Amino acid sequence: MTTQGPPLPQAIRTAVVDRLPGADVQNAALIGEGIATRAYQVDDPSGTWVVRVSNGYPEPWRWRGGRAYEVPLLEALASRGLPVPQDPFPVLAVDGLPVAIVERKVAGQPLIAPPAGKRRSRLARQLASFLTVLHRIPVAEAHALGLPRSSVAVEARQHLDLAKPFLTTKVYRWLDQEISWLDQQDVPTALVHTDIRAEHLYLDTEGDLVGVIDFGDAAIGDPARDFAKIAGDFGDRFVHLLLSHYRGPAADGILARSQLYRRLDTLWEVAEDAWGERPSALRRLRSLTAAATRARQARSV
Repeated sequence: MTTQGPPLPQAIRTAVVDRLPGADVQNAALIGEGIATRAYQVDDPSGTWVVRVSNGYPEPWRWRGGRAYEVPLLEALASRGLPVPQDPFPVLAVDGLPVAIVERKVAGQPLIAPPAGKRRSRLARQLASFLTVLHRIPVAEAHALGLPRSSVAVEARQHLDLAKPFLTTKVYRWLDQEISWLDQQDVPTALVHTDIRAEHLYLDTEGDLVGVIDFGDAAIGDPARDFAKIAGDFGDRFVHLLLSHYRGPAADGILARSQLYRRLDTLWEVAEDAWGERPSALRRLRSLTAAATRARQARSV
C-alpha cells in the first residue's frame, strides 16, 4: 500500500540507478514511514526493491553511531540461511555513514494479526529457530561488524530522568525499583534485533516465516529484548510457546526481563514523546504501577 509523502530524493534516485540501471526510480512509491526512516518501493527488471531513507535526509542516521553495520550484518545473516532482505547496498553521505539502504523486497506479506491453530505453532517454531541462530552468533563477530552495545538499564535511567517531570511520585519510585532490579541481574549478551514485532515478520500464503525486516536498531544486548514486543503483539501465551522451542543463550529469566522491557518501552514513549501520545503512555504507566502494587500486596498475604 502506498502512502502520500515526500518523493524519493533525486540524489538517492541517481545512486540507485548507478547500481540498478533499469530501476524505475521516477515511479518510486512511499510505502511506509517511521520515526527514523522512510521506505520506498522501486521496481526493476531484476525484481522489486525497497529503498530506506533517513528521515533526516540529507543527514544520515546517527543514533548509536549510525547504520554502517547494517549492510554487512544483513550479509552475515543471509550467509547463515536466515530469511532477511537480500543483496543490500548503502547510499553514503559525505561523512561515510549511510543515508539510505537499498535491498530486495522480502517475499510474503507482513503479519497483521496473530495466526491461530497449526499456523500459530508453526510460527512459534520458526521464529524460535530464527532467534536461536541470531542469538548464537558470537558477540565478537557482532562487534567486528560494528554493532553497538546497548544496555537497557542505562538507557532506562536516562529516560526516567527525562520523564520525571511528567510522573507521579508513586510511578517514579516504581520505575526506579524496576530499573534497580534490572541492574542487579546477570544479563547475558547476544546479537539482538531489538524490534521484533508482527509488522516486521513476513509470512507466505502457507503461513511460513519467509522474511524478517528492519535491522536498523540491531545491537549487542540482552536476548530477552527480542521477546518483549512480540509479547505485546501476540500475548504472553505465545511467548511461552516461543520459548519452549528457543535454544538460545541463558533462557532462564528471559520471560521476566522481556516483560520488564515492555514496561520500559512505555517509559521511553513518555520520555521521548516519540509518537506524540504522551498522555496515553502516562495512563498506561499508571495502570502498570497499580497492577504491580496489587500483585505485590497479593504475594505478601
